[in-house]
Amino acid sequence: MCGIGVFVNCEPDDQTVKSLKRRGPDFYHQETFTVAGQTVTVIATVLSHQGEGIIAQPIVTEDFIFLWNGEVYDHPKFEPEKHEDTNWFFENIACHMTGENQAGIEIMKEIRGEFAFCSIDRRSGEIYFGRDRLGRRSLLLYAYDDQLILTSSSSGYHFIELPADGFYKLNLQRMNKLERIAFQAKTKVDEHLLEEFVFSNASNDMLAINGVKEGKLHSLPVQTMKTIQKAVERRVMCRKGSIGVLFSGGLDCSLVVATVLEIFRDKPKTATIVYLYSVAFGDNEDKCEKCPDRLTACSAYEEIKRNHPSAEIILVKENISKEQLTKVRAEKIKHLISPRVSVLDDSIGSALYFAAHSQVGSDCRLLLSGLGADELFCGYSSHRRVYDREGLDALEFEVQSHIERIAERNCGRDDRVISDSGREYRMPFLDLDFIRFSSSIPILDRCDLTKGRGEGEKQLLRQLAAKKGLKIISSFEKRAIQFGSRIAKMEDKKVKGNDICANLKK
Repeated sequence: MCGIGVFVNCEPDDQTVKSLKRRGPDFYHQETFTVAGQTVTVIATVLSHQGEGIIAQPIVTEDFIFLWNGEVYDHPKFEPEKHEDTNWFFENIACHMTGENQAGIEIMKEIRGEFAFCSIDRRSGEIYFGRDRLGRRSLLLYAYDDQLILTSSSSGYHFIELPADGFYKLNLQRMNKLERIAFQAKTKVDEHLLEEFVFSNASNDMLAINGVKEGKLHSLPVQTMKTIQKAVERRVMCRKGSIGVLFSGGLDCSLVVATVLEIFRDKPKTATIVYLYSVAFGDNEDKCEKCPDRLTACSAYEEIKRNHPSAEIILVKENISKEQLTKVRAEKIKHLISPRVSVLDDSIGSALYFAAHSQVGSDCRLLLSGLGADELFCGYSSHRRVYDREGLDALEFEVQSHIERIAERNCGRDDRVISDSGREYRMPFLDLDFIRFSSSIPILDRCDLTKGRGEGEKQLLRQLAAKKGLKIISSFEKRAIQFGSRIAKMEDKKVKGNDICANLKK
C-alpha cells in the first residue's frame, strides 16, 4: 500500500503530508519537478508488505514520473516470484499508455487487483491517473485556477472523489482551462477538466447479471467455495506479518476468517496469527459487551475456534466511549471521511477507524473485510423491500446498482479511514473474478426473499457457511454496523442516515 500525492502549482499542506505518511510508514519521499512549465511536487509513501526490501517511489526517469498504490495479483504476464508490482506496472503499462501508444491500456484492462495510480509524461506534459473499476483505492481530486491536486488522503481542500469509471488524461500545457471549472462534491468530474476520457477500465458486462446453466446449479455451494477461496488466497499470500479481519461476527466476515484458516491449514508455512477486531461503543465495558455486534463476535469466535482448534485466533475487543469518539472524530476521522458528509458516512467511517487502529497486533499489516457480500447476495433490507413491492426484475436492477455505486458509497471512504492505520485493506468479496462468478448465478439461487430474515437473504452464502461447519453463524441476521456496534445510539436519534452530519462540519 502506498500514499500518492501530486501537487501542481501549490505546496502540500502539513495535514495531507502527515496523512500520507500514516498510510505509508516505511518510506517517504518528496520532490519537485518542472513539467510543461508547471511546478509539480510529488509525494510518495510506502507500506512494505511484499518481498525483503522496500520499493521506493516515485519511479523517476528522464521521460516519466510514476506513482502506484495497488496490487497486480495474477495478471497473465505478471509472475509474483519474479516481479514486484510497482516496477512491473511502470515497465509494462505506464510507459506504454501515452500519445497514440495504447498497449499499456490494453494490459491494464486485465488487472484484477485494487489500485490507484498517477503517471506523468515529462515530454508531453500529460498526466494519466485513475482508480480500479470498483474504486477500492482512494484517489481525490482538487483544482482551482492553475492548481491541481491528486492525493490518496483528504485534508482541508474541497476535494471530490475521482469517479472509478475509467482512467483520465490531463495536459498540463492547457492548465488555463481549469479557470472555467466548477467543482461540486456530489457531481461527476466536469468534462472540461478531463481533457480526454481514455477508456472505461471495465465494461458493464463485468458486473452484468447473467444466468448459469441449470445443470450446474446443484453444485453452486462448491463452486462458490472454490471461487471465494481463490479470492481470499490472492489477498493473504502477498503480505508481510500477520492478518486481521474487521469482525462483527456476522456471516460475511466469518466466512472470510474460516477461508483464511483453511488456506493456512493447507499451507502451514504461510500461517500466522489471525486477529479478529471487534468494535463496540458505550460508556463502560458492560454496555460495550452487550452491544449486538460484540455478542455475535464472541459467539462466532467460539464456533470458529471449535472448527479450527489448532489455529491461532485472537478476538480483540475495542471499546470506545463517546468522549473518545468526539475527540478522534474532530482531530482525524472527519478529514479522512471527507468528501463524504452523511450521518451514515460518519457512523460507518468512525466504527471502521477504531477497529482498524487497534494497538493490538503490532505485526498485523493486512486487514480483510466482508464488504461486497451484501451487495452481491441481497443482504440489505432494501433488497427485500424492492422485491416485495416491485418483483424480480427490480431486484436484479437493485443488485446491479449497489455494485456499480460501491466505489462512490463505500470503497474510497473505507480505504482512507482504514489505511490511515498503516495497514493494507483488502476485500475478497470484491475480487473481480468472484463478482463475475456471482453475477452469473440467477438471483433466486443467491437468495430466497420469501423466507424470513436470517434465512432467505444471502441464502447461498448461508449454505456455504453451514458446509464449513458454521451452523450458528449461518443463521445470523444481517445487522448494519452503525446499529450493531451501537455507535448510532451515541448520536442524535432524530437524524437519518443520508442527512448531512453536523459532527463532520464542526
